[in-house]
Amino acid sequence: MTSGHKAWKVLVTLCGLSAATIGVSINTSGVFYGVVSEALGIYRGSFAFHMTIFSIVTAIAGLFVIKLLEKVPFKLLMWVSIAVGFASTALMGMATQLWQFYLLSFLRGFSTGMFSIMTLTYIINFWFNEKNGLATSITLSFSGIIGALISPILAKVIQSQGWQFAFLVQALIFLTFCLPALLFPFKLDPRQEGLTAYGFKGKEEVVDELTDIEPTSNFKINSTLIAMIIFGVSLSFITSMAQHFPGFAETLNLDVTVGASLLSMAMLGNILSKLAVGFLSDKIGAIKANFVLIFALTLGILLLIIGKTPSLLMPGAFLLGASFGILAVATPLITRHIYGVNDYGKTYPLIGFASNLGAAIAFSAIGFIYDFTKSYYPSLFIFLALIAIGSLAVIYANKKGKA
Repeated sequence: MTSGHKAWKVLVTLCGLSAATIGVSINTSGVFYGVVSEALGIYRGSFAFHMTIFSIVTAIAGLFVIKLLEKVPFKLLMWVSIAVGFASTALMGMATQLWQFYLLSFLRGFSTGMFSIMTLTYIINFWFNEKNGLATSITLSFSGIIGALISPILAKVIQSQGWQFAFLVQALIFLTFCLPALLFPFKLDPRQEGLTAYGFKGKEEVVDELTDIEPTSNFKINSTLIAMIIFGVSLSFITSMAQHFPGFAETLNLDVTVGASLLSMAMLGNILSKLAVGFLSDKIGAIKANFVLIFALTLGILLLIIGKTPSLLMPGAFLLGASFGILAVATPLITRHIYGVNDYGKTYPLIGFASNLGAAIAFSAIGFIYDFTKSYYPSLFIFLALIAIGSLAVIYANKKGKA
């Protein structure tokens, strides 16, 4: 159990995959919305819908990626998926019709779904018996870090070389972050290499925590799983608010730079909350760590409701970033806490699918709520209700799951 354990080298490659699938593919997409929709003469919402397609298809792919990993060699699946992801991203620079963006987003969503959150956390569960929460948070925090760093670069490329060339640059950056996972030799499960997970203490743990071939399984579609799905969907809706911060600032008659700053603060909260919840999970447990973030998120929404100036809105946006930590890190950790490693691969794909679908729908739902009410405040009040529903659901799931 030293820092020289191979698990930490594997973790580095997973950070690269997280950066590629989420940081580059999702968190930089906003820089293209305005310029591409204007160039093609279409509504911005119509173009942005290609990311809804991406998110939904990624979620669907996560439903059966574990089954594929059982039948297809891990590295082969990575090579094919990354190649398709690279090509479909680069080809967007050659697209001239909206349907072409939709088709390419379908292909890109399916391919990146093969090595997104479901696969990343699945591998971490095998390689990390100790520090599992920390490893998960480090890996997924890279999506926020890279998104924050690469977005300005792509924006400058668009200004100087055009959006078509920027898609090629995005594809090359995507491939660069994937290369370590492709080139570094490692197996899905350390036992396939004759190794043990980081923090492995004794033979008993092979059955209790590491192995996926326990004699009995606790998995069943019951009220516990439904409660976890309700929790995931409820909190996933809130993550979509961050992309509406520029419009939210505009409704308050604030400068456009304030809206951009609110989005940046949310991304900072995204990064730090992912790091914090993993660390806290290892110290106080996944459930308590989750409620620390829920408290921060609730406070953030209240600040956004009462705030009219940047002095209150900025910290509110930062705290709303905790929703990303809940969705991306706390939810997988809670799933592992309730179901264990054995049933994680059966339950989290369902929870993750529902959560991603909720986030995808929320992008449009928040916009429609504004269209009908001319305000973002109804959405913020709905978020408070969703937090209450999600909190009750996860308390119930934890109680029933551990009964």
